[in-house]
Amino acid sequence: MNFDRCVPRKSVHKAVDSEVLLTDAVRLGDDRFTVAARWHRDHYLAHHGGPAADPVLLMETARQAAIHLSHRFLDVEYGMPFVLSEISAELFETLPPVREDHLAVVLDVVCRRPAEGARRLRLEIEADVLVRHRRVGRVGVCWEPMAPRRYALLRRRGGQEPGAVPSHPTPSRDPLWPARVGQIAERDVLIADDSLRKNRWWLRLDREHPVLFDHDCDHVPGMALVEAFRQAAGVAAADNRPGASGVTLLTVVFSAFGELDAPVSITAESVTSGGTAAIRAHQGDRELAFATVRCGAVDSVLGRLEAAC
Repeated sequence: MNFDRCVPRKSVHKAVDSEVLLTDAVRLGDDRFTVAARWHRDHYLAHHGGPAADPVLLMETARQAAIHLSHRFLDVEYGMPFVLSEISAELFETLPPVREDHLAVVLDVVCRRPAEGARRLRLEIEADVLVRHRRVGRVGVCWEPMAPRRYALLRRRGGQEPGAVPSHPTPSRDPLWPARVGQIAERDVLIADDSLRKNRWWLRLDREHPVLFDHDCDHVPGMALVEAFRQAAGVAAADNRPGASGVTLLTVVFSAFGELDAPVSITAESVTSGGTAAIRAHQGDRELAFATVRCGAVDSVLGRLEAAC
């Protein structure tokens, strides 16, 4: 596998080379692929200064893999929007910190296609994650490449014309302290406290953010919600269980597009003593996404796996 140069940014729907994480992909069989990626220590989703790399960077790698495999091997044309319905990551071992010039990551991918004769091309991948020749976790992505006309119809049903400029920007809110959510810069903090309710926050979006908005987007980016869920879960876990460590499981199911001109609430509905949180994102009375997040030591995850064998 090649780790020296990135795949074309067009093939992962990125506008700048620095946001491309993938370096290579090889087809092993009808539904088997190997995907190579290179993580940089200065990437926003690497969560600088932490003791280990974070699953959110792993999830972005899997998201890019889904897009790249679609175009390169699955005959999906360029110019088709991709609608993300679910993304997940679970760690079996602690990810190494991204402290070197780069960290090589390999995904051993199985891709599932729709049944023969299905009218819609809904795709799903599951992948083992290998770092330094060790299996450290597992990721999954469910998505649908969609014809532009159908995507436009879907967006209009949601009340937003694709590409429209919001007429009422979301009011700015004071962010949490960056260190509280594992960040350094204030612009990277995606949640603000709600003064009226514990365990509820408000999504903060900087539409000039070089990573979350590296290209034009007519809705709240899915990875912005993923990172907001991670930040909220870390705060909730620390409040309920001081000393809780990083994220070992993060699963997000998307149910609706979030519009850029209306507030989005992030609410932790339950946080268990074991560090698992159920978190929902709402815009008004409409649910945008639901997340299950587990914070804790990875060795406790290994213990549960061994007990299940």
